[in-house]
Amino acid sequence: MINYAQVIHNKLCISAILAVLTLTGGQMNAFAEKSQVPYPLGSDKHLFIDNFLIEKTDKVILTVNPPRRKELVVIADKPWERNGITSYCNVFWDDNYKEYRLYYVPIHLESKPIYRLALATSKDGVHWEKPSLGVIEWRGSKDNNIVIDAQREGTVMIDPNGAADKRYVFLSTEPNLGARLFTSPDGIHWTMDPKQISTHHSDSQISTFWDDRLGKYVHYPRVVVDEKRPRAVGRVETSRMDEAWPGEKPLVISADDNDPIGVDLYTNSAQKYALARNVYVAFPTPYYHYNEECRAYLNDPALKLGGKRNDGVIETQLAVSRDGKKWLRYRTPYVPLYNHEGLDLKVNMVFPGMIYHENRIEQYFGGYAFTHGDTTARTRLQARELGGIFRLEQRIDGFVSADFDYKGGSLVTAPFTFTGGSLRLNVNTSASGEGRVAILDETDKQIPGFTIKDCDYVNGDYPAKQITWKGKSGVSSLAGKPVRLRFEMRGAKLYAFQFTQL
Repeated sequence: MINYAQVIHNKLCISAILAVLTLTGGQMNAFAEKSQVPYPLGSDKHLFIDNFLIEKTDKVILTVNPPRRKELVVIADKPWERNGITSYCNVFWDDNYKEYRLYYVPIHLESKPIYRLALATSKDGVHWEKPSLGVIEWRGSKDNNIVIDAQREGTVMIDPNGAADKRYVFLSTEPNLGARLFTSPDGIHWTMDPKQISTHHSDSQISTFWDDRLGKYVHYPRVVVDEKRPRAVGRVETSRMDEAWPGEKPLVISADDNDPIGVDLYTNSAQKYALARNVYVAFPTPYYHYNEECRAYLNDPALKLGGKRNDGVIETQLAVSRDGKKWLRYRTPYVPLYNHEGLDLKVNMVFPGMIYHENRIEQYFGGYAFTHGDTTARTRLQARELGGIFRLEQRIDGFVSADFDYKGGSLVTAPFTFTGGSLRLNVNTSASGEGRVAILDETDKQIPGFTIKDCDYVNGDYPAKQITWKGKSGVSSLAGKPVRLRFEMRGAKLYAFQFTQL
């Protein structure tokens, strides 16, 4: 397993519109900022998540690639979890203890408070244990895996700048306390800082991470736009985890006129992608409200069962950014509603955390087998019937791809400079597709020795395919010079490229 937490810690436009964009809501790219000309790419990996660094295309579209839906890995099977698990969870690989850690929120409606933060651990990300930690008393016993009582709205992270006794941090909000910081030496024994960070009550999970590019902590709480869209995403930057938040929390992602009436965004799961300096991803969760007047009858089943009018279904979408401030939200479902082995999932919310492997990324989501307003389901159903936590697998760099028409297409980048000795592609042509690459000079002319005609065909599925021209891969003679890439492919998905050492 690759320790990308350490990678993140150590790694301290020309923008033309694509001929076609697969944005089902018709939304164009929000990134209109001009980059340096030529763009200083260096040895960074470039992901085709948007039209940044793309100058022109022919018969190429950007396509969201949903992850593979895998197993149901955690269910509510402990007494203090009688009424299920919320979707406010997060997961990471903890290199300190060589284990996956899943922080999740079990519910017990007959307890006060009804929710708390608990810890599950795993060696493989599939099989999970709920260790008896002996920390928090529940109904007279500490024989449980609860680590913090009465908190649910934050993200546990390992602070790369934290002291040994504050290595783990958790910033959460609660109606009476506002935003508070919890710290821990081991992620099990927690202390609440008495200082209030903010009076803000998110009422949804806050995504928090250390942004190595900015040298700042970044927080994404829920904010309110107006009465019609009470759930949207704000953004806060701080220099320290215990730094007070400003009063204003700029809006960065929200539902808009491209969405149906009565849709807002519940959670966001914003995070920085570890393998590229200027890539951020978020997983906003559109909540389709049933209690709009035009479709209030959809709320009837929950109401007849004793539920509430705040009812509806929730899926996960994908949003991407180059700076964490300006976001492009694709309207294609990233995790749609679906039936998992007899569980008819009505609420599917990806939560923060990506576990990086050589060729794939593991993600997780909370899935409910009932609508948001069917509140009696938490007593009517139990254990697996409620749903639980599910595992996903995404291709490395695979969130979005530039897809070339089966009959052939081309993509030309804007000018850039690079460092390194060879060019590698994350690409899949499958069996009947193919691809070649030319290196062009700044005036769009093919450079002798690096032409399309000289390029050896790429055919197959490769996360890091080294490109050769007549059998030779060396490109160091062009390092530091303004160049472009011209991709000519057919029936292929191009995810990313990077210049690396030989």
